[in-house]
Amino acid sequence: MAEMLTDLLQNIYNRIAQLGVAIQGLKKSLDGLNQNIEDKITTLTEKISTFSGEIEITQTTHLDVLKEIGGGFFDQLDTLRKGIGLEDMNALISNLENFSSIAEDVLNQETVNLLLSEAIESVKHLKEGTQMPEAEIEENTE
Repeated sequence: MAEMLTDLLQNIYNRIAQLGVAIQGLKKSLDGLNQNIEDKITTLTEKISTFSGEIEITQTTHLDVLKEIGGGFFDQLDTLRKGIGLEDMNALISNLENFSSIAEDVLNQETVNLLLSEAIESVKHLKEGTQMPEAEIEENTE
């Protein structure tokens, strides 16, 4: 019986030793798995960081290109407006409107009547003035 107990204890001890070896193998396996996961996470973090940097550079480049295109568009639009004379046409319209309002003020009925009466008076004076020297010339020649 003592032998059976010894064998039984020996078997239990062997089983415990096997379990210890299996646990150590499992621990090594878990350590390797943890290291592998850590390496993958590090690689993924580096790739994400690189990708973020590339996105930022690309984004900045795209924004610069869009700003350049927008600036060029407005420059071309201004050139086109100047080329077809829109600004000059607007200035001409404005000047004509100003001239029209000034002409309306100047050429009201009272001003026209006054100018006509002064013109008629001047013509009468001229007519009278030219008739007198002719009479004097005739008298001097006789």
